[in-house]
Amino acid sequence: MKPFISLFLLVVSCGITSPIQGAKPLYSPSDSIIVERYLREANHLPANTNDVLFFANKFIGKPYVAHTLEKGVEERLVVNLNQLDCTTYVEVVVALTLAARNGDTTFDRFLYYLQHLRYPNGVINGYASRNHYFSSWIFHNSQQHFVHEIQSSDCTSHHFSATQQLDCSYMTTHPDKYVALRNQPELISLIRQQEEALSDKKVHYIPNSHLGLDQRQLDCIHNGDILAIVTNKPGLDVSHLGFAVWKDGHLHLLNASSLYKKVVIDRNTLQKYNRQQKTHLGVRVLRIL
Repeated sequence: MKPFISLFLLVVSCGITSPIQGAKPLYSPSDSIIVERYLREANHLPANTNDVLFFANKFIGKPYVAHTLEKGVEERLVVNLNQLDCTTYVEVVVALTLAARNGDTTFDRFLYYLQHLRYPNGVINGYASRNHYFSSWIFHNSQQHFVHEIQSSDCTSHHFSATQQLDCSYMTTHPDKYVALRNQPELISLIRQQEEALSDKKVHYIPNSHLGLDQRQLDCIHNGDILAIVTNKPGLDVSHLGFAVWKDGHLHLLNASSLYKKVVIDRNTLQKYNRQQKTHLGVRVLRIL
């Protein structure tokens, strides 16, 4: 993985300063109010509460909206708690969880975690500096000790029996699908660098055939784990994200759903959901640290 330049970020009362002059975070007053209310509530949760699902459940029913991060030419940290896609939903919940686990209750600290999750080392240096592929997101946030990717060595049983060889090229072979790449074709070569850094790496995942096992058998997946759905769509690594929810011994996906147009716990089991999508192969599993 090609290293990104590390910069210290100054957290101040008015927000996080950005490496780009004048690129202040974009959010509404209601976003900051909601975040601080949720973080204060988390301070008083019983010790056995699943904090990830506490935050994730707060957004059930919120509308699914794609492309909410594309806000003009200048890249900046965007917060939108009222419109979520699968990635921004996961990022918001993880940022809240990290803040709560570190005893932070301010919106500034939430912004700090969100910026570091979305941009390697928290450095915003244009559109190409974002983690555009989820494998990049996993790599950088594992390095920052925000998440840990679960593998067979973490479990009593070995269900990570399938292997994906990464071949990330979708963005540069379909630049017409991205507003920034259409308007600024010079960015394509920078995105290609991110793709080349990921490609040819091998990752292990749980295939669909194992996802029908019960909670005792599939002990490597815990409530609140991040589930990244592996795809066979050419040029992509992961096509969808959500959180693991065990219901009556069956695994379900809590996600910002483009099918239901809102955040839901899918009524179908994850195995059935995946089998209805021809490009879904299985899941990678991440746990928030």
